[in-house]
Amino acid sequence: AYTKYVTAGKNITIDESMIRYSGRAIKWVQYMPAKPIKHGIKDLDGRSILQISLDLLDSANLFNARGRALFTDNFYTSIALAKELFIKYGWTLCGTIVPTDKKTRTGEDIPFVKLSRGARDKLPRGWFREAVLELRDNCRRFYIQCTTWKDKKQVMFLHTNTIGRTKDNYVRRHVRGQRERNVIRAPLAQKTYVEFFNAVDRNDRDSADYSTSIRTNRYYIRIFCWALDRVIHTCYVIVCECAKAEIGPLRWSRYLSKHTGRHDFQVDLGIALLNRAIQIDWGGIGTKPKWMRQTSLIPCDCKQCYFCMNGLTNGVTHKVQSQTVIHYKCGKRLRVRGCTDVRVKVCNSQSYCRQCYKNHPGVDENGNKMNSEAKKKDCSQIYLGCGSCLQPICIRRAGRHL
Repeated sequence: AYTKYVTAGKNITIDESMIRYSGRAIKWVQYMPAKPIKHGIKDLDGRSILQISLDLLDSANLFNARGRALFTDNFYTSIALAKELFIKYGWTLCGTIVPTDKKTRTGEDIPFVKLSRGARDKLPRGWFREAVLELRDNCRRFYIQCTTWKDKKQVMFLHTNTIGRTKDNYVRRHVRGQRERNVIRAPLAQKTYVEFFNAVDRNDRDSADYSTSIRTNRYYIRIFCWALDRVIHTCYVIVCECAKAEIGPLRWSRYLSKHTGRHDFQVDLGIALLNRAIQIDWGGIGTKPKWMRQTSLIPCDCKQCYFCMNGLTNGVTHKVQSQTVIHYKCGKRLRVRGCTDVRVKVCNSQSYCRQCYKNHPGVDENGNKMNSEAKKKDCSQIYLGCGSCLQPICIRRAGRHL
């Protein structure tokens, strides 16, 4: 179904994901304190990393096109995977890899070792070295390049998409105690890796912030909710891309907000799914299904739910208002919920009645249009008002202005 509606681009990214779970029903629960999801499931079911990578790409039917580039993290990256992708499918690879300090080296090992803490501290930030491994496939010749780079710590890349010496590539980094960011050198592999792998980190963050999972020790429910989260996130990305291209309803543009866009999308999607479920199971006629409220409908004017859009509710809903305590100079206290007809002094000088101004027709006796200042002069001039909302309200409108 995925390949039927979505065509993958030239650059493909795969990454492992943590499924939130902290029960005891299964034994492969991991704890990673630096991740958005601390406790979770990450099952490898006994397969090698190379086999997992190839199975993921084959299940998505991505090997039908040659010339694509795969971006991975240190969980998947290896020289064996780079060889397999290039020889069989014509793909290139770019990913991070964990450096090791073992002494013996084979053909499947990277050429650089893990730097000791003393050696790493002596190197300046931005230092990097590059090495190229030449391989042959029948009559073809191809290269695998390894790059070690010092940022805050040692970072190592294994890549076949960008081969050659890096020239004039720089990045900006924050330094503690300095207001401006410093410019340091960086390899070309870092530039392409950050460009195409950043979305995966956002996906993990989205899984932690906007999860549909419920608190349960049943791991299969957690796995189902995790799959549902990924579907919702994919829908959100598609809707945002359509909104950028001005495709679809105009209201989709508010989902582009960095602050509330993702939250509003999930709320609106939940309301739309509920409306569809009510339409299928009930439709406004006959007996309500068991999962719906069996009592009479309550007043609602949200204009989003199924009952408002189909005219099934009556009356006007009122927001729950907290009690307001009005203190008088005589020592009397009055607890009210909302506005009352009790009038107190709310301003030092006379002001116009806010409710008279709101209900003013906007024209004088001759039918001429009045501006804002003229309407204010035509209203009642008072200094008393409602003690709850502290608005100047004349005696005619007292208790009836909200």
